[in-house]
Amino acid sequence: MTDTEVCIVGAGPAGASLSLFLSNKKIPHVLLDKAVFPRDKICGDGITVDVMNTLKRMGNGMLEDFIEHSEMDPCWGFAFHSPTGKQIRYDFKDAGFPYAPFFTAKRLELDNYLVSKLNHQYCTFLSQSAVTGINRQENKVDVTYKNKEGETTISCKIIIGAEGEKPIVTRLLGLDHFREKENLIGALRVYYKGVKGFHENRHLEFFYDKKLLPGYFWAFPLPNGEANVGLGMTSTAISAKKANLKNMLADIIENHPVVSEMFADAEPLEKNRGWGLPTATPNRLIAGERYALIGDAAGMIEPFTGKGIGPGMVSGRLAADHIETALQNGDYNLMPYHHHIYKYYKSEIKVGYGLQKTLKYPFVLNNVISLANLGAFKNWSHATMVKSWKQWM
Repeated sequence: MTDTEVCIVGAGPAGASLSLFLSNKKIPHVLLDKAVFPRDKICGDGITVDVMNTLKRMGNGMLEDFIEHSEMDPCWGFAFHSPTGKQIRYDFKDAGFPYAPFFTAKRLELDNYLVSKLNHQYCTFLSQSAVTGINRQENKVDVTYKNKEGETTISCKIIIGAEGEKPIVTRLLGLDHFREKENLIGALRVYYKGVKGFHENRHLEFFYDKKLLPGYFWAFPLPNGEANVGLGMTSTAISAKKANLKNMLADIIENHPVVSEMFADAEPLEKNRGWGLPTATPNRLIAGERYALIGDAAGMIEPFTGKGIGPGMVSGRLAADHIETALQNGDYNLMPYHHHIYKYYKSEIKVGYGLQKTLKYPFVLNNVISLANLGAFKNWSHATMVKSWKQWM
């Protein structure tokens, strides 16, 4: 049996970030993942300013190294396209940022980069190791995992679930999965090559077509002439409309007046792949006695855009602080982390679900985008975003 302070299950961005912050605090821990890296993960591949801020907080030159050496595409803006063909576009190339406010990078590249930076002085990383059992006791947690060497048990003080949207830790601890449809988005992703028509400053493109509402289609530029293309819709709407996302994705690529032009000479690099996005809700209990959940396992998905990498990494950072306090005080109830997360994201959750509801009504969305194009309002919102992002940067 191996003894350690913390056991983290899942080495995606949330789990790897937590590991890096724990190492900075000199807290010994074990990081388990059933995969071998590099490995792919279905995702929109959008890297937002909160990701960059988290890398900066890690120290040790992580942010600068990531910008200089990782396989990323800098994106200087974004655009929303309404059902009537109107668009609202923001570009931040001349906003005085030291680097782009967005990047895109395949999760295969991002996740492998973070894993490559693990500090093995404090982190024991075990890939190809699947958790088979968790026994939470009064004074410890025993975690059993299986790999090619057989079955082994780790004894730790705290167990962290960071294993993504199929929560092994949640199941083995007997916690509520909380996969209600109103807090879940169904999505498809396909990598393409040859998509044309992206803005010269590599903008993220969002399309709200009447056939898709309350969902949306996205096209994000990637390095090497590739693009991450996909479609997302709330699970309640998928059920109500009996929607076939594969057919809807094909329809917009073939028939949408703007999208069809972008994809005239494009070729898919894979079959479309689906996954679920559990969205953030305070109703989901993500911490308790000797455990906490982070990343997708905690439902750290922004309800409107489906953004998850940034909130996942932030949840890892915040969890590290509360783990440190728990270990110092000998009080292993991590509910303070639960309250901290929902206070931290209170506004974003409220606004996200509010905007999500507007997608049910095309006329509302058209009016919002039309009003957003008014010069004074657009200048104000642009300045507000610049000010907010500069605080992160």
